[in-house]
Amino acid sequence: MRPLPFLFLALSLSVPAGAAPPQDAARRKSALKHEIDSLIRRLDGKEFGSVAEAAQWIVALVRSPRRYSLEDGPLMRRPLRRILDGRRSDGLFGASSAAMTVLLENTRWVVQALQDLGAYPELLKETREALAKAAPEGRFLSPWRPADLAKAASIEGGPSIPLLVAKVAAYEVLNRGSRSAKSKNALPFEPFQQKALNWLLSRSKDGVWYMPVPGRGEVPDPGTTALALAAIATKPAAKRASGEVEILRKGWNFLLKNQRPDGSFSESLPNYVTCAAVLALADCPFESVPPALAKARRFLLSIQNLEHRGYRVSDRDYGSIGYGGDRRGDLSNTQMALEALRLTGLPKDDDAIAKALIFIRRCQNLPGEGAWKGTRRADDGKKVVVRPGEDGGAAYYPGNSPAGYDEVSDGTQIARSYGSMTYALLKCYVLSGLPKDDPRLQAALAWASKNWTLETNPGASPALGEKARYQGLYYYYLTLARALSLAEVDRIAGRDWRKELRTVLKARQKDEGFWVNDKNGRWWEASPVLCTAYALLALAQ
Repeated sequence: MRPLPFLFLALSLSVPAGAAPPQDAARRKSALKHEIDSLIRRLDGKEFGSVAEAAQWIVALVRSPRRYSLEDGPLMRRPLRRILDGRRSDGLFGASSAAMTVLLENTRWVVQALQDLGAYPELLKETREALAKAAPEGRFLSPWRPADLAKAASIEGGPSIPLLVAKVAAYEVLNRGSRSAKSKNALPFEPFQQKALNWLLSRSKDGVWYMPVPGRGEVPDPGTTALALAAIATKPAAKRASGEVEILRKGWNFLLKNQRPDGSFSESLPNYVTCAAVLALADCPFESVPPALAKARRFLLSIQNLEHRGYRVSDRDYGSIGYGGDRRGDLSNTQMALEALRLTGLPKDDDAIAKALIFIRRCQNLPGEGAWKGTRRADDGKKVVVRPGEDGGAAYYPGNSPAGYDEVSDGTQIARSYGSMTYALLKCYVLSGLPKDDPRLQAALAWASKNWTLETNPGASPALGEKARYQGLYYYYLTLARALSLAEVDRIAGRDWRKELRTVLKARQKDEGFWVNDKNGRWWEASPVLCTAYALLALAQ
């Protein structure tokens, strides 16, 4: 198993505080679809009161459940004509007598509309330039802020474009969640978390975190930066100091500038780093973020081990995603990619997720449909038959486990289940939309309950020695917290896991404020930046 330097796993796709449980959310989504369709029918053909309304109409239609596009003819021609008629000589949009604040808001909506529609690239470029000239400090602010816009969705009133925008925003919030929304049961942000955050900020240089590279010294690192930014964002927005906000803005800009033409954010470990960047950028208000996330989604889909890469369903790694620079998939990379894909707007019923489930199921020690049996090369080079166990937990990839192997009397082996991968399995099942009573999901929960502990990453074979019990410990904390939060499990093995985790992390925090795995530095957990980010993200669940 290779190092795990960048993991994000954290805040996306949570049901916002006060929101309904999944079954109620599904009914709400269905109702919103009907409301949105009705509003579009009733508003179609009405005159636009302003350029902003024409642009909002386009944004709402493109982002609606039906995903309207430029090919939908008259629905788009009319608002586009209104937008073009409202363009001024200075490149902004609106009446000549309009106040500058109105012109800027109009123009930001026009940028959002053209960007979402994928039309008129030259006009989009010129409009961005005009916006940058008129408002250099706020040129990247996007008017599309779903969590804020959705607040108006329940306001009574007749059909209007602002109401349509609010309904579509509410649908988007339900469909993909908000990265910054904490679990509805997350505990308050406490002084010991602020202490850790302060330490993390002290390691930043203008919103960028650096990593030592042999022969090159300290170099700016997108993966570490993304993970640190996500951890900083665990502090409630209303409580952030101006310096913390500035670090976030500088870090976001750094990430956006480092996105590669193929949509990834790094040549090294591109899946890990891209997933971390998606997490860090998902709630960024810059208008350049949506196309960046769309490019990231295309990249992640391009490296999934499917037919377009020569894979067949019978291949062990079919449906998986690996590091990005090699062919072998694993559950760690796959679960990170799955969450990143959902965060970029990919629905849970997408074909890519259905195919990922084939691989995810093969990682589970559970006999029956979808289980995997194959061979592996032992340390002595001999081929050994590996078959699934029966405990319901998960290994790193089918037939492979850094937690060791159990010998069976018939000469076969079972790759041992262990904590971090079993919670990764549970998380994938929830993100894929499996109901709570699904036997696969229930088997994973049963393993977690039977093996509950926060002292070690459970599951390692005693033959590997004491040190193996602590490998990936902070990865384990984060994966556990994220999975149980998504699954809406508040108590496991009769324990309040949030309170227990908080107690353990408080006790393990160093005096300076950071965390580090000083019992096993494997998978980069000798890095206090990495472990501190993991811990802050876990505490936010």
